[in-house]
Amino acid sequence: MKIILQGRPGVGKSTILKKIYTLLESKNPRGCIVEEERENGDRIGFRIKYLPEGGSTQLASTKEALSNVFLSKYSINIKAIENELIPYMFNMSSESDHGVFIFDEIGRMQQKSDKFIPAVDHIMSISKPVIATIVHNDEIWARKYKNNIENFVIAITEFNCNYIADTIKTMLEYYEKHNIYPYDLKNKLNLMTSASRESR
Repeated sequence: MKIILQGRPGVGKSTILKKIYTLLESKNPRGCIVEEERENGDRIGFRIKYLPEGGSTQLASTKEALSNVFLSKYSINIKAIENELIPYMFNMSSESDHGVFIFDEIGRMQQKSDKFIPAVDHIMSISKPVIATIVHNDEIWARKYKNNIENFVIAITEFNCNYIADTIKTMLEYYEKHNIYPYDLKNKLNLMTSASRESR
């Protein structure tokens, strides 16, 4: 089962993954979360935090030149992406003792390395459950993940962000018990997402 969370920046995708990590602690989850860095209320960068190892590395910064590659005002740490993040992704495997993987995120900063997409393809091929976040914008390179009918793509909004983690836990439990996708839950989520959009 592959579950992909998409939504506008700041809607709470990474927070949901953190909650999922805690809810699924018994399954020995492994993965990474992108955390914001702020100074006087302004966002100045991002760090990748590896779980359960606990280490972290700078992904992007407005305060220092991490490389000559930029996305908007952020200098991207290409060296960390290629020497730390991507090897970490390739070390995720179906044979490991981890029951579920989380990944934050299939994003534009990470995609600045041409080695990133093959690593994403690898984690999406793992037979164990993977829960990932993805860029909100309609990036051409991201469509193959968003449009893959074998992936559960869930739109995160301010209307559903508080209960999505618990619903995903239920979906995984259903899948493990019956070995089929819980389409009734997916349809319920889609209806709720559509209703939230119509209420704006």
